Amino acid sequence: MIFRAYYPKPLFPPISLSDGCMLMCRHCMGRYLEGMEKVKKDNLLDFCKTLEREGKKGILVSGGSDTDGRIIGLEESINTLKRVKEETGLLIAVHTGYVGQEEANQLADACDIAFVDIVGDDETVREVIGLESSEMYTETMKNLISAGIRTTPHITIGLNYGKIKGEENAIEMAKSFHPEKIVLNIILPTKHTDFENIKPPSAGEIERMIRKSREGGQAVSLGCMRPRRMREIEKIFIDNGVREIALPSKETLIYAEGMGFEIEKIPGCCGLTEDLVRRIVDG
Repeated sequence: MIFRAYYPKPLFPPISLSDGCMLMCRHCMGRYLEGMEKVKKDNLLDFCKTLEREGKKGILVSGGSDTDGRIIGLEESINTLKRVKEETGLLIAVHTGYVGQEEANQLADACDIAFVDIVGDDETVREVIGLESSEMYTETMKNLISAGIRTTPHITIGLNYGKIKGEENAIEMAKSFHPEKIVLNIILPTKHTDFENIKPPSAGEIERMIRKSREGGQAVSLGCMRPRRMREIEKIFIDNGVREIALPSKETLIYAEGMGFEIEKIPGCCGLTEDLVRRIVDG
């Protein structure tokens, strides 16, 4: 039995195509960009070639959003990403915001996989994200899949200020696209944001969402974003059949080994599909 532990850094670094964010979602307010390397279009190809020479495996392309929910700089960088894909062996994952059909068609030759956040409640979209409707997420999924891009939906438990509101709908929306995998994140208090003092969902609420996500047979991963002080979360995921966790604690690895699992450490993102994981591991 295999338990996968994912470690994106240093071999699969996240990069931001922008210096900041215009959308300023209430739970992030641009703070998460601070952990990403800022790379502009003109330097992107050389930057990626340097990464390959250093033995890196891939990149996670992300960044701040404009007021329409689109990743700033993504459209202008697609042709450069195509060159990165053609001229290097790096695996390219893109954590997209909203993507229209034309852009999705262009992106098909520029990446290996897309990660798409899905929110299942319109009020949460308006009050937390600052956009109008959850339909933009399903539209993005449809556009990417229509363009032939494999996708991994990401769902954040407790996105409405720590409350469960629309998560089950988001899970059903995600499953309707028959993904190979769903990534679950858990909202956490982040300093210098409107969420600094929120209380995350309870362990029982999280467990209910895990069970709902596993219905249908697709794999489920626990993503990077979660409250690290809630140590029991990782064990709850394992106890409910999840065999993939990003950045697990040492205690969790010991727990998994005690259950008879062999630990497989993956230098990449937990949203990668099986063939892409094998591409990284087998070289």
